[in-house]
Amino acid sequence: MRYYTFQVATPLGPVNRIGAERDGLLVDLTAAAALKLEGDGEPDWAEYAAFLVPPDLIEYLERGEKSQSLVQHSLRAVGSLLPKVETVGPDGARLAYRFDEIRLLAPVPRPNIVWDSMVFHEHVKMGRPVIPDVFFEWPPYFTQSGAIVAGPHDPIVKPRFTEQLDFEVEFGAIIGKKGINIVQEEAESYIAGFTIYNDISARDVQFREMEMMLGPAKGKNFEGANVMGPCLVTLDEIDYDNLRMIARVNGETIVDDNSSAMYHKFPRLIEWISQEEYLYPGDFIASGTCDHGTAMTSTLKRWLQVGDVMEIEIPGIGTIRNEVVASPR
Repeated sequence: MRYYTFQVATPLGPVNRIGAERDGLLVDLTAAAALKLEGDGEPDWAEYAAFLVPPDLIEYLERGEKSQSLVQHSLRAVGSLLPKVETVGPDGARLAYRFDEIRLLAPVPRPNIVWDSMVFHEHVKMGRPVIPDVFFEWPPYFTQSGAIVAGPHDPIVKPRFTEQLDFEVEFGAIIGKKGINIVQEEAESYIAGFTIYNDISARDVQFREMEMMLGPAKGKNFEGANVMGPCLVTLDEIDYDNLRMIARVNGETIVDDNSSAMYHKFPRLIEWISQEEYLYPGDFIASGTCDHGTAMTSTLKRWLQVGDVMEIEIPGIGTIRNEVVASPR
């Protein structure tokens, strides 16, 4: 399954919906559920559809297996109707959209929290003569704000306070259900799916603030710094331990790594992060930066500049494409 969060223009302003890709179209999952329930003779089909398949991915994940089962049945029910993109459900809501009609948002536009790991050898080596022994025992991570997420085609706004704007080529898991003290053997059952992640960083600010053995803080926390998308892909569709991680700037390939280089895998990350601390639906756990996934460790060898177009592609998930723009004065 490939889940999307998207925005539709209406006379009252844009509204957010969740959808799934079928036959090149984006099916509105709430509308599809309404059609299925109404067709099954459910008298309260509108209320049931709105509750079981709300147009918010975190709320939908919180509903659990019953909601996900309804979505699977609903997609099969609307399959024969999809060639007619203007088809509507029983309440007049459209069932599907072309991708050029909508604006894609991050799959979870506002995660509860972003847990960012550091588990690729070459990235850990950066600036260190020797990798600390603790790295091989505990997967390192830190937290970032979930309120500064940008979508797969939104601009990267260069903050006024930095001259060293960097990128980090990553992907990550969105948690699908609540859990604490999760063991590695059960960790995959807590993953709703994976998406691409570009952790935009202000390196000059980050390294200054880390001189106080705190942070990174402002070096990574500014509007739009967490770029995610284009969709959430469930585990049955990808091998998350063997994904190409490709980056391009202005059309030139500057990174071509693989997720197999992660020393600590996602089950270990989930086990460690969840020790005596709850994970909740919508939490985002990032892979950390791949071996050559920054400006200076890639073949780019310079910082991002206004006008650059940054792309990250992970086959099986998709591509995010973002242009660097100046901060408005």
